[in-house]
Amino acid sequence: MTTASPAPPRPGALERWAGRHPAAIDVLLVVVYSIVTTGQLLSLDAFTTAPFGATALLVAGFVVGVLRRRAPLAAFVVAGIAATLAVPLLLLPLVLLVVATVVTRVGVRVGWIASAAAVLVFTVVGTLTLHDPSRGVFGAVVLLAGMVLGLWIRTRRAYVQALVDLADRVRAEQEQRAVAAVEDERARIAREMHDVVAHGLSVMIRLADGADALVDKEPERSRDAVQRIGTVGRDSLADMRRVLGVLRTGDAAAHQTPTDPQPSLADLDRLVTDQRAAGLPVTLHSDDVDGLPDSLATTVYRIVQESLTNASRYALDPTTVDVRVTRSGGSVVVLVQDDGRAQGSVPSQGSGRGLVGLRERAALYDGQVEAGPVTPHGWRVRVVLRAGGTA
Repeated sequence: MTTASPAPPRPGALERWAGRHPAAIDVLLVVVYSIVTTGQLLSLDAFTTAPFGATALLVAGFVVGVLRRRAPLAAFVVAGIAATLAVPLLLLPLVLLVVATVVTRVGVRVGWIASAAAVLVFTVVGTLTLHDPSRGVFGAVVLLAGMVLGLWIRTRRAYVQALVDLADRVRAEQEQRAVAAVEDERARIAREMHDVVAHGLSVMIRLADGADALVDKEPERSRDAVQRIGTVGRDSLADMRRVLGVLRTGDAAAHQTPTDPQPSLADLDRLVTDQRAAGLPVTLHSDDVDGLPDSLATTVYRIVQESLTNASRYALDPTTVDVRVTRSGGSVVVLVQDDGRAQGSVPSQGSGRGLVGLRERAALYDGQVEAGPVTPHGWRVRVVLRAGGTA
């Protein structure tokens, strides 16, 4: 099971509301600005001493509120002009917010250029009108605060976006891994089903042919072959149910359909006995293969099963089918060789799925598969598996 990646931290309720209602935020800022600025202007009696500058300050608040998001640079110019006209009174506080907006929406470089130009204008105007260059210093402080605010907002947005992108990438990778895991499981089930069905049917077909040939001459042997068909069929059905059982999920399903253990080397004798009963002259030799890991033992069993199934299907009148399972150093060697003649002018390769399945199983243990005809006739399969490999 793939664990879902954690989602990035969700913004707070106020931040979510602000993101959904940007126009309401602009209106709120304009209202607050108007109230605060009007109070300051009244305390300075600005509407009497400098009515033009005071009016420019209030009008600028409304204009900037409309342009701030749509045209940040235009809003900055309006705020800068209003602040310049009102230098004898006070510097426009809204400039701070506009600078932050320029930084977040246009770029840091543009923000620095605009701020430097505004500081220069404030310094010149303050020096010429008030003979007070400190107006430029105060303007620089206000604009620097706006730059810091804009950089903080920009960095935070970039960080949150990076978190969202990272979470999306992680989810995409997890989905890809889940898809790959499903495909691997399907391939494994396909290999198991091919081995189970092909082996069972090949044995049953040979037994049925033998029973049909003996029904008149040796009815007792024919009856034994028919009974053997039932036994092989039931065993194959149970094996197939076990394989399909992995497709069922949930504890209830697990309790309803208990699964049998996977076949191992101990089951090779029964496998060989079934093939002999079907008329395939199989001999089994195994040496020093005790104590193999269960998964490796199952792989060896399936390789032998597939090789015998192919011999049963494609080898014509074999006199010997030799099966050898031995350990050589850190590897397990599986050798299956028959002396049957090919059915037809060239050896039949069937669908090719069996050989592909052998290679896929061997690859789990860094193994090698050699398969091909031998002289003067027959077929040979040799598989080398690393006993220390991982399944």
